[in-house]
Amino acid sequence: MLLLFCVVGIFLFLVRKWSDKAVLIAAIILLSQPVEWFHYIASLFNPKYALPNLGVGEMYDEVAAYTQEGNFWKFILGNVTLGQKASLFWAIGAGRFLQTAGLFMLGLLIGRKQLFVASEPHTRFWVKALIIAAIVFGPLYQLKVMLYDNSDVVMIKQTVGVVLDMWQKFAFTIVLVASFVLLYQKESFKKLTTALRFYGKMSLTNYISQSIMGAIIYFPFGLYLAPYCGYTVSLLIGFILFLLQVSFCKWWLKGHKQGPLESIWHKLTWINCL
Repeated sequence: MLLLFCVVGIFLFLVRKWSDKAVLIAAIILLSQPVEWFHYIASLFNPKYALPNLGVGEMYDEVAAYTQEGNFWKFILGNVTLGQKASLFWAIGAGRFLQTAGLFMLGLLIGRKQLFVASEPHTRFWVKALIIAAIVFGPLYQLKVMLYDNSDVVMIKQTVGVVLDMWQKFAFTIVLVASFVLLYQKESFKKLTTALRFYGKMSLTNYISQSIMGAIIYFPFGLYLAPYCGYTVSLLIGFILFLLQVSFCKWWLKGHKQGPLESIWHKLTWINCL
């Protein structure tokens, strides 16, 4: 997903000087999933219209094959080449590419408006956002189940179905974010979740290290516990790794302003300004 975020980040560079209204309009257009609607409308005019084949299935078959071999260096080489390509193409085909761009722009607007700063107007905004998102999530989810999960028509499933899947996930995301923002204004909840501040400051380091530890635990070149770990055991392993990462973040940030990978990323981002 990091490759997706890097590519989509270009959208933010392009709109950085746009007005709030222009950025919002662009975000709405991107979040409407225009590519999927184009394919669906095209299929209405041409019954023989077919979706472009990005070859994602074939690429993931190759990824699965070299992963099962258990060769560490072949796994690393494959994941920085074919694996990255497969992940990016899957995101494009699954409607994630433009949706991510739209979400990035909404994040830009939230930052400009400082909507995470506690105030009465901002509280009203998040209450409204929570209510609206909660109301629309129900019907969107039901339509998603009908047209994405249970549809036998491939064209509908991969176009309108994908749109509804993205929209219901977006609505649920707003429910989660709004709920957290409102609860965080309560002192008891703030104390309960204060450790997340350290985790968030090192999100890149945690994301990469979590992937590395997961690969060592579950994949054939490591402990290969995947066949033996069910949902409950995997959840327990994830929780333990999370606690270990939180402890590491607290220790690291006592002597550093950023996480190790965040520091490297920052230096590379501003390499021509140093």
